Amino acid sequence: MVPFEIATSHTRRLPALENDILKVLLYFDVFRFPLTVSEIYHFLPSNSITPSDVATALLAPSLQEKVESKNGYFFLTASTGSYADERQEKERRAARLLKIARVMGKLIRIFPYVRGVFLSGELSKGIVSEKGDIDFVVVTQEGRLWITRTLLIMFKKVFLLNRKRFFCLNHFVSEHHLQVQIRNIYSATEVATLMPLENDMMFSRYMLSNLWITQFFPNWKIDERLLRSDRRGTSVVRNTFEEMMPDRIADRLDRWLMAQWQRLWRTRYANLSDEERNRKYHCSEYLSTAYGEDYQDTILRSFDARLHEHDII
Repeated sequence: MVPFEIATSHTRRLPALENDILKVLLYFDVFRFPLTVSEIYHFLPSNSITPSDVATALLAPSLQEKVESKNGYFFLTASTGSYADERQEKERRAARLLKIARVMGKLIRIFPYVRGVFLSGELSKGIVSEKGDIDFVVVTQEGRLWITRTLLIMFKKVFLLNRKRFFCLNHFVSEHHLQVQIRNIYSATEVATLMPLENDMMFSRYMLSNLWITQFFPNWKIDERLLRSDRRGTSVVRNTFEEMMPDRIADRLDRWLMAQWQRLWRTRYANLSDEERNRKYHCSEYLSTAYGEDYQDTILRSFDARLHEHDII
């Protein structure tokens, strides 16, 4: 089922493929992110389409009035050609930052109970803003999420002086609860653009657990170029620590640490409602998120406004 419905007489007159292309460009316009033909195809909400079909549709008169291109990137006419220049600069910045991200990924993997490290956010999409950071998704052993989170946060505070730009740890999930529960175009895009850093097998498991994203992006497939069999995430330091820690003690410690984090966030963000605090700082046995800014709602509202502006519902 296509995740968007065409509502107005104006958009009904647009051929379906051209209409879907416009939706994709409208979403990424929120991020000032022009797209290539391949990327438009990748994020289309319709299937039985080829990249060649997309390229042909972009030349249709009805889209020529709405879409422009520069250096192989397509964007809305209402935007500016500077979007393409900005993206190329962001790509150059990302190439440099990706090297740091790979080093940090190897560092994270040596911590106890880490089972996978993925790259998310801007950098996983191949771009970085001037003040952008490196966002990680960390998969942990079941029942050990809060031990892992606490050790990594302590390391960041003590050895990295709490600097977040190269070590942004906002998302932890346990290995048997990989399926993302919030399902919308924002979360689907974030899942679809994840990049594996450590443990490709876990990355494949994560993606297979979230095939619901094909309801939004039926053309999506795992990019096999991202997977390298030599990255298995082994660590002598990690394995030694885990063998020395009795399960009984680790179970109790993990539950205690979760309670401490819950208490900390409840005190620190007492101004937030329980619902808002749980959305930004989710705290359960299998999931921990810490997103101070509510980007998801802001982005979805901006996207919705663009759809209405172009008479697309």
